[in-house]
Amino acid sequence: MPEPVRCDVCGKLYSSAHLNSHKRLAHAKPKPGSTSDEDQMKTILELYKTLSAELKKRLLAQLAADEQEPS
Repeated sequence: MPEPVRCDVCGKLYSSAHLNSHKRLAHAKPKPGSTSDEDQMKTILELYKTLSAELKKRLLAQLAADEQEPS
């Protein structure tokens, strides 16, 4: 008989028989191309933080130049 177990992601109780399905459906990673603008911004910011100071300056200059170009 299935036992109640806690989901290690959200902490809610589920039947051990259904825990894998719950995790797959409720805590699935987003598919490429379906990420929200907020998620994309967070990813960009995380990558930006890993750059050296010199590369950060170059990137900011490049972004500023792109903003100045007429569309």
